Amino acid sequence: MHSVGVFRAASRLARLCPEQVKRIRFRRTNFGRRGLAEEQVYGFLRAVVDELTARDGVEAGLRAENARLKTALSQWQSSFAPRPTRMANAGRWTEPEQRR
Repeated sequence: MHSVGVFRAASRLARLCPEQVKRIRFRRTNFGRRGLAEEQVYGFLRAVVDELTARDGVEAGLRAENARLKTALSQWQSSFAPRPTRMANAGRWTEPEQRR
C-alpha cells in the first residue's frame, strides 16, 4: 500500500497509472479529530482510476493509428515516389579517369 505522501515527491513528468491510485490508502484521523468522509475519498479515487484507464485506452488507440498511418505512408511512398535512376558509370570512375 502507498500513502498519499509518496506522490508528492514524484516527478511532475511521471505518469500516474490506475494501479497506483487503487493502492492508495489514506491515514485515519486520531480519535476526536475531524477527518474526511472515507466513502467520498474512495469514490473520488474510483473516478480517477476510471479516467486514467480511459486515457490509457485512448492513448493506445492513437498509438496504433499512428503506427498504421506511418506504415501506409511508407507503402505509398515506395509505390508512387520516383525511383532514383542509376548513372551510366554507376560510380565506377570519376571524370579525370574517364579521359585516360
